[in-house]
Amino acid sequence: MAGNRDTVGALLARAAGRLAAAGIADAEREAELLLEAVTGWERARLVVARVRPATELPPGSVERFRGLVARREAREPLQHLLGTWPFLELDLRVDGRALVPRPETEDLVLLARQRLAPGEAGPVADVGTGTGCIALGLAVARPALRVLALDRDPGALSLAAENARATGLAGRVRLVRGDLLGPVREGAGLAMVVANLPYVREDEWEALPPEVREHDPREALVGGTDGLGLVRRLVAQAAPRLRAGGRLLLEVAPGQVGELEQALLAAGFTGTAIHRDRFGRERIVEGVRR
Repeated sequence: MAGNRDTVGALLARAAGRLAAAGIADAEREAELLLEAVTGWERARLVVARVRPATELPPGSVERFRGLVARREAREPLQHLLGTWPFLELDLRVDGRALVPRPETEDLVLLARQRLAPGEAGPVADVGTGTGCIALGLAVARPALRVLALDRDPGALSLAAENARATGLAGRVRLVRGDLLGPVREGAGLAMVVANLPYVREDEWEALPPEVREHDPREALVGGTDGLGLVRRLVAQAAPRLRAGGRLLLEVAPGQVGELEQALLAAGFTGTAIHRDRFGRERIVEGVRR
């Protein structure tokens, strides 16, 4: 039996207090997620256990929980501690090899799905695939779709490969190492190019939260002096590789969308549009190739 100090309610209360003091906004829910991870319990069981002081915790779970809380208190990302993180219908492995997928990138994938007909075969290119979240998020929703997932970092590609196998999508997502669209020939006739490339400015790096600055790969975040160095290169590469009517969808910071839209127009894209994310911020720039 759990002793008075180790009841579920007491454990969670102390953990949430420590996390809140460390500056973590949703401290109570994060404490719950960490305890769910070490016990293997669903949330419903945890809710019941909180009001039953005599609930028996699995052997060793208290020690493991305290260890995870200490790591989170030191601002190690929650996603890394849990090992997996949901992205739309998928549960993806996450670690220091690639950027942890953000909610805004789910919005990018949802928009891309809207633009792809149910029977679209592609091919579609996900540039800077990281965990593989974009490529896999498209493949799982469009059974006929062939997806190229490109990244120049072998560590990120290995993580994407693990996620492709775990989700059963490895046969439809081809992983390619290379710089942006360099491995794809001009005239390839891509139906779509989708990317969440680095767009943080150099001078913004030190102000990022420690979870990001100390644990996410810097090269997956910083895009040069103004943040758009890699994105501009991709715009220039995408037009000759897309088929007529093919689309380019890019996620960037809200303050960059206007400049990026002008870059698309200058590169020959038409039908440009700016889309807001779920938080109401201008986030995604879309262009259609003539």
